[in-house]
Amino acid sequence: MGKILVATRNKIKFQEYESLLSQVNLDLISLFDAGINQVYDEIGDSYLDIAKNKAEFYSKYSHLPVVADTSGLEIHALRGFPGIYSHRWMKGTFKEINNSLLERMSGTKNRLANLLVVIIYLNKKNFVYFEGKIKVEIAYKAEGAMGFGYDPIIYVPEKKRTLAQIPLFERNQISYRALALQKLASFLRKYKPPS
Repeated sequence: MGKILVATRNKIKFQEYESLLSQVNLDLISLFDAGINQVYDEIGDSYLDIAKNKAEFYSKYSHLPVVADTSGLEIHALRGFPGIYSHRWMKGTFKEINNSLLERMSGTKNRLANLLVVIIYLNKKNFVYFEGKIKVEIAYKAEGAMGFGYDPIIYVPEKKRTLAQIPLFERNQISYRALALQKLASFLRKYKPPS
Protein backbone atom coordinates (compact mmCIF):
# COMPACT_ATOMS: atom_id res chain seq x y z
CA MET A 1 0.00 0.00 0.00
CA GLY A 2 3.00 2.32 0.23
CA LYS A 3 3.79 4.84 2.94
CA ILE A 4 1.58 6.31 5.66
CA LEU A 5 2.51 9.17 7.96
CA VAL A 6 1.75 8.46 11.62
CA ALA A 7 1.26 11.83 13.28
CA THR A 8 3.44 11.26 16.34
CA ARG A 9 6.98 11.77 17.60
CA ASN A 10 6.37 9.47 20.55
CA LYS A 11 8.59 6.42 20.01
CA ILE A 12 6.53 4.15 22.26
CA LYS A 13 3.25 5.04 20.55
CA PHE A 14 4.91 4.57 17.15
CA GLN A 15 6.06 1.10 18.23
CA GLU A 16 2.43 0.27 19.07
CA TYR A 17 1.40 1.33 15.56
CA GLU A 18 4.19 -0.72 13.97
CA SER A 19 3.34 -3.78 16.03
CA LEU A 20 -0.40 -3.67 15.44
CA LEU A 21 -0.25 -2.74 11.75
CA SER A 22 2.53 -5.16 10.86
CA GLN A 23 -0.07 -7.44 9.26
CA VAL A 24 -0.79 -4.78 6.63
CA ASN A 25 1.66 -4.23 3.77
CA LEU A 26 2.66 -0.61 4.36
CA ASP A 27 5.58 1.51 5.43
CA LEU A 28 4.90 3.65 8.51
CA ILE A 29 6.69 6.99 8.81
CA SER A 30 6.74 9.06 12.02
CA LEU A 31 6.85 12.86 12.12
CA PHE A 32 10.46 12.55 13.22
CA ASP A 33 11.29 10.30 10.23
CA ALA A 34 9.54 12.71 7.87
CA GLY A 35 11.46 15.69 9.26
CA ILE A 36 8.23 17.50 10.15
CA ASN A 37 8.95 19.87 13.04
CA GLN A 38 5.64 21.73 13.17
CA VAL A 39 3.66 21.18 16.38
CA TYR A 40 -0.10 20.76 16.41
CA ASP A 41 -1.96 22.65 19.14
CA GLU A 42 -5.03 20.62 20.10
CA ILE A 43 -8.29 22.25 19.07
CA GLY A 44 -11.77 20.77 18.95
CA ASP A 45 -14.81 20.05 21.06
CA SER A 46 -14.74 16.25 20.69
CA TYR A 47 -12.20 13.47 20.28
CA LEU A 48 -13.19 13.17 16.64
CA ASP A 49 -12.70 16.91 16.00
CA ILE A 50 -9.28 16.90 17.64
CA ALA A 51 -8.03 13.84 15.75
CA LYS A 52 -9.41 15.09 12.42
CA ASN A 53 -7.87 18.55 12.90
CA LYS A 54 -4.56 16.90 13.76
CA ALA A 55 -4.60 14.74 10.63
CA GLU A 56 -5.48 17.72 8.42
CA PHE A 57 -2.76 19.83 10.06
CA TYR A 58 -0.01 17.33 9.30
CA SER A 59 -1.33 16.49 5.84
CA LYS A 60 -0.27 20.02 4.84
CA TYR A 61 3.36 19.04 5.38
CA SER A 62 3.25 15.68 3.63
CA HIS A 63 1.85 14.21 0.44
CA LEU A 64 1.23 10.95 2.24
CA PRO A 65 -1.95 9.53 3.77
CA VAL A 66 -2.02 10.43 7.47
CA VAL A 67 -3.03 8.51 10.57
CA ALA A 68 -3.63 10.65 13.65
CA ASP A 69 -5.21 9.97 17.00
CA THR A 70 -6.31 11.59 20.20
CA SER A 71 -7.09 9.85 23.43
CA GLY A 72 -8.64 10.68 26.76
CA LEU A 73 -8.94 9.52 30.33
CA GLU A 74 -12.45 9.89 31.78
CA ILE A 75 -12.59 9.49 35.57
CA HIS A 76 -16.07 8.68 36.87
CA ALA A 77 -15.60 10.33 40.28
CA LEU A 78 -14.45 13.54 38.55
CA ARG A 79 -17.47 13.57 36.19
CA GLY A 80 -15.42 12.50 33.18
CA PHE A 81 -12.49 14.84 33.81
CA PRO A 82 -10.02 15.36 32.15
CA GLY A 83 -11.71 13.89 29.04
CA ILE A 84 -10.94 15.73 25.81
CA TYR A 85 -8.60 17.97 27.82
CA SER A 86 -6.41 15.04 28.90
CA HIS A 87 -3.39 16.45 27.06
CA ARG A 88 -3.90 20.12 27.84
CA TRP A 89 -5.54 20.66 31.24
CA MET A 90 -2.23 21.14 33.02
CA LYS A 91 1.28 22.08 32.00
CA GLY A 92 4.17 20.06 33.36
CA THR A 93 5.73 16.64 33.12
CA PHE A 94 3.44 13.62 33.13
CA LYS A 95 4.86 12.73 36.53
CA GLU A 96 3.58 16.06 37.83
CA ILE A 97 0.26 15.68 36.01
CA ASN A 98 -0.25 12.15 37.34
CA ASN A 99 0.58 13.27 40.88
CA SER A 100 -1.93 16.10 40.57
CA LEU A 101 -4.66 13.67 39.48
CA LEU A 102 -3.83 11.31 42.34
CA GLU A 103 -4.14 14.22 44.77
CA ARG A 104 -7.57 15.03 43.36
CA MET A 105 -8.54 11.39 43.88
CA SER A 106 -7.24 11.29 47.45
CA GLY A 107 -9.82 9.67 49.73
CA THR A 108 -12.05 8.70 46.78
CA LYS A 109 -13.19 5.08 46.82
CA ASN A 110 -14.70 5.13 43.33
CA ARG A 111 -11.62 4.61 41.12
CA LEU A 112 -13.48 3.67 37.93
CA ALA A 113 -12.45 5.32 34.67
CA ASN A 114 -12.55 4.90 30.89
CA LEU A 115 -9.66 5.13 28.48
CA LEU A 116 -10.62 5.88 24.91
CA VAL A 117 -9.04 6.81 21.62
CA VAL A 118 -10.20 8.00 18.21
CA ILE A 119 -7.94 7.25 15.26
CA ILE A 120 -8.35 9.08 11.95
CA TYR A 121 -7.12 7.81 8.59
CA LEU A 122 -6.97 10.69 6.08
CA ASN A 123 -6.20 10.25 2.39
CA LYS A 124 -6.76 13.09 -0.09
CA LYS A 125 -9.47 14.74 2.07
CA ASN A 126 -11.27 11.41 2.50
CA PHE A 127 -11.26 10.20 6.07
CA VAL A 128 -12.56 7.40 8.24
CA TYR A 129 -12.30 7.01 12.00
CA PHE A 130 -12.09 4.18 14.48
CA GLU A 131 -12.68 4.11 18.22
CA GLY A 132 -11.27 2.04 21.05
CA LYS A 133 -12.40 2.07 24.66
CA ILE A 134 -11.61 0.08 27.80
CA LYS A 135 -12.72 0.24 31.43
CA VAL A 136 -9.93 0.75 33.94
CA GLU A 137 -9.31 2.09 37.43
CA ILE A 138 -7.15 4.86 38.84
CA ALA A 139 -4.33 3.42 40.93
CA TYR A 140 -3.63 4.71 44.42
CA LYS A 141 -0.04 5.45 43.45
CA ALA A 142 1.99 5.60 40.26
CA GLU A 143 3.78 2.33 39.44
CA GLY A 144 5.79 1.04 36.50
CA ALA A 145 8.27 2.47 34.03
CA MET A 146 6.92 1.25 30.67
CA GLY A 147 4.50 3.09 28.42
CA PHE A 148 3.96 6.82 28.67
CA GLY A 149 1.50 9.48 29.77
CA TYR A 150 -1.08 8.30 32.28
CA ASP A 151 0.05 4.66 32.08
CA PRO A 152 1.64 4.58 35.59
CA ILE A 153 -1.69 5.45 37.26
CA ILE A 154 -3.98 3.35 35.03
CA TYR A 155 -4.71 0.12 36.88
CA VAL A 156 -6.02 -2.82 34.82
CA PRO A 157 -7.99 -5.05 37.22
CA GLU A 158 -7.77 -8.27 35.19
CA LYS A 159 -3.98 -7.89 34.96
CA LYS A 160 -3.59 -6.62 38.55
CA ARG A 161 -1.01 -4.13 37.28
CA THR A 162 -0.83 -0.64 35.86
CA LEU A 163 -0.38 -0.18 32.12
CA ALA A 164 3.18 0.98 32.85
CA GLN A 165 3.91 -2.44 34.38
CA ILE A 166 2.64 -4.40 31.35
CA PRO A 167 5.03 -5.18 28.43
CA LEU A 168 4.06 -3.91 24.98
CA PHE A 169 3.21 -7.33 23.50
CA GLU A 170 0.82 -7.99 26.39
CA ARG A 171 -0.58 -4.47 26.43
CA ASN A 172 -1.42 -4.79 22.75
CA GLN A 173 -3.91 -7.52 23.66
CA ILE A 174 -5.95 -5.23 25.95
CA SER A 175 -5.12 -1.67 24.95
CA TYR A 176 -7.78 0.81 23.87
CA ARG A 177 -5.43 1.89 21.08
CA ALA A 178 -5.00 -1.74 20.05
CA LEU A 179 -8.77 -2.12 19.69
CA ALA A 180 -8.93 0.88 17.37
CA LEU A 181 -5.81 -0.12 15.42
CA GLN A 182 -7.22 -3.60 14.81
CA LYS A 183 -10.23 -1.94 13.19
CA LEU A 184 -7.92 0.29 11.14
CA ALA A 185 -5.85 -2.73 10.04
CA SER A 186 -9.00 -4.54 8.92
CA PHE A 187 -10.05 -1.46 6.94
CA LEU A 188 -6.65 -1.01 5.29
CA ARG A 189 -6.52 -4.62 4.11
CA LYS A 190 -9.62 -3.96 1.98
CA TYR A 191 -8.99 -0.29 1.18
CA LYS A 192 -8.57 0.99 -2.38
CA PRO A 193 -6.98 4.49 -2.36
CA PRO A 194 -8.77 7.27 -4.29
CA SER A 195 -7.23 7.90 -7.70
